[in-house]
Amino acid sequence: MDRDVWARVERDGTVTLGMTDPAQTRCGKVVSVRFKPVGRRVALGQSLATIESAKWVGPFPAPLSGVIAANNEAGFKADILAANRDPYGAGWLVRLQPSAWEAERARLLTGAVAAERYRARIDQHRVTCMRCAPAPAGGTEGPDGEG
Repeated sequence: MDRDVWARVERDGTVTLGMTDPAQTRCGKVVSVRFKPVGRRVALGQSLATIESAKWVGPFPAPLSGVIAANNEAGFKADILAANRDPYGAGWLVRLQPSAWEAERARLLTGAVAAERYRARIDQHRVTCMRCAPAPAGGTEGPDGEG
């Protein structure tokens, strides 16, 4: 949670990862994503991709050790704002095949605990999701509130 990465366990045992909505809101419009190659082995905390946005450039860290099984490079080529528009769906970044699932899964937060910690983080950073707010009459807003 402290690295603003969400994780979803898939039926095949892989784990899909992406930026949380508060993270994409804080960083602004995504400008580019440079993905590590499929098949690369990564350790907990290592970078899975480098994200550049209007306000920030930095690594997208692995919350688990494993092998990169897939990335969403094609999705971001089609829509560079995928993480801004749909961070938990079309804006996923990497699918990882965990190599130390049993040892590392306890590091992940779920349910009410995750929601409570994120509420505090949202309040701490004063995150306002402009994408969630109604657009002003006669105009449309982008994912970070800019028209």
